[in-house]
Amino acid sequence: MSLLTGCSIRSTPALFPMRSSSGATVDCRAFGRVLATLLLLFMALLESAPHAKAQSREAALEACRARVGRPIVGPCMRAGGDLESCRARATPAVRQCMMNTFGGGGLGGGGGRLQEAAASGRARTARVAEAPKRRDAAKPSKTAVAAAPPAVPAIAPAAITPPTNDRVAVTGGRRVALVIGNSNYGHVPVLPNAANDARALHRELMEAGFQSVTLKLDLRREDLVVALSEFAQVADNADWAVIYYSGHGIEYKGNNYLIPIDARLRVDRDIDLESIDIGKVLSAAESARRLRLVVLDACRNNPFLDQMKRTVATRALTRGLARTEPDAGTLIVYSAKHGELALDGDGDNSPFALALLRRLKTPNLEIRRLFDLVRDDVLSATNKKQQPYSYGSLSGSEDFFFTAR
Repeated sequence: MSLLTGCSIRSTPALFPMRSSSGATVDCRAFGRVLATLLLLFMALLESAPHAKAQSREAALEACRARVGRPIVGPCMRAGGDLESCRARATPAVRQCMMNTFGGGGLGGGGGRLQEAAASGRARTARVAEAPKRRDAAKPSKTAVAAAPPAVPAIAPAAITPPTNDRVAVTGGRRVALVIGNSNYGHVPVLPNAANDARALHRELMEAGFQSVTLKLDLRREDLVVALSEFAQVADNADWAVIYYSGHGIEYKGNNYLIPIDARLRVDRDIDLESIDIGKVLSAAESARRLRLVVLDACRNNPFLDQMKRTVATRALTRGLARTEPDAGTLIVYSAKHGELALDGDGDNSPFALALLRRLKTPNLEIRRLFDLVRDDVLSATNKKQQPYSYGSLSGSEDFFFTAR
């Protein structure tokens, strides 16, 4: 009889010995255990086949993300795009890569299994992102909190590795500004573009979402003091405090001064009495919590120098403004580098104001990068005759944006 009958009798030694009532060697139980083991192995192979196939698709998806997705997402984000839109831009290329890998029907029944693989990848990304948070739980918390990541599209390129630094994008909070334009001077020629520049910047800051933007034009010394005092109170509860001044300025004995429209400055010692020290301007903004920005388009050719009497020949009265070193967290921007002159321009706005207004409209442009581009624009527009310059330093852990989308 066949061995597969389970308990059959054989006249020769069998692979599975069995014992019968006639004395032949039989053992049904050992045979049953072997057969059951073989059946279980066969069933396990059948069950693992779809899982292996799914793993193969997921591995192919990750490979496509790395090969064609990341080269799209990386440059897109460096150009100012947000993570969600950059991933969406890479999605068609990743989908085409998957179709090329598996053929025309390689995605298998639509995008269902591809979406499941993408969801699995997002889950792994979340676990990776949570790991540093668990490790840092026992450390003192940072003062700035990173913004939540945007939603990931259903078919996502490779996940972006969480940054290793603590830089935080700062666009919100309470932002206030004081904008001053002095054009109609009583004792020297008029500066027509100063008031135009101030009006244009006032509109631009309002459109950028500043909660308070105060515009002041043609201020006498007393009015200028009052304007700074009132703005200091507004800045007390602000995160950003911005002061923009367009008009005449002067450097005297290493200090910088703003010149009101009623100043005469017949003698150099009158500068202290009739002008406003730049220190008062910085004091008006100093209570802002995160950013203090002072922009001075006051380096124009100064007509007061030609008519001013010097009391001591060695006292320094030079063209332009003097170099300055503000405290950390404060940025001072000159329309022209210290010791150099700024042009008033032939149109309705100065070259510096035109470049600044243009760059303020650009979203996702960090403030330090913004003024670097303003410098380049002015150098180009003036054939390198005027170079704007920035002084001071801002927090390395924060990025500041006038406009973000």
